[in-house]
Amino acid sequence: MATKKRMGPQDSAVSNALLDATERVLRKEGYAAATSRRVAEEAGVKQQLLYYYFHSMDDLFVASFKRRTKRGIERLKEHLASERPLHALWSERISAADSRITFEYMALANRNAGIRKEIKRFVEQSRQMEGEALSKLFDKRAIDGVPVSPAALSFLISATAILMRREADNGITSAHDDVASLVQWMLDRLE
Repeated sequence: MATKKRMGPQDSAVSNALLDATERVLRKEGYAAATSRRVAEEAGVKQQLLYYYFHSMDDLFVASFKRRTKRGIERLKEHLASERPLHALWSERISAADSRITFEYMALANRNAGIRKEIKRFVEQSRQMEGEALSKLFDKRAIDGVPVSPAALSFLISATAILMRREADNGITSAHDDVASLVQWMLDRLE
């Protein structure tokens, strides 16, 4: 019978340093550079220590993504509880300074089932939260006759912001001001 490998404490200074280092490497150098050696070097620890805290690089990536999404859900709760949740949602999505790392996790999901599962869980949870909050907003403000459901509006806000951030990361900004103005115009009429 195989014994389970002993793991280091998951909320220790070292495990958090490894998670922070993973994010920095993903953000600056991309997922292809995120090797155990590179992450350990970035964290200032020996490579073997990484495997004391995480069984594999895949486990490290999943833990890193889960930590990010936990923080993201907390921010989302704050935005959705605000006086103007649509504006808060748009502002958060369009100004997210960390779009590069988001796309690195998406790229990792192509080969990592754990990341793919966590992305699906996070997106479904956040869309459900947004849909419920926006439905309440629509009811509270007696918004009807709008040719878009709260769920579709949430999706459009996210998709527009994601595409605009991705393009901006690649130096493409044509039509961005016009699209941002259109979104702002629409949100002003709904809130």
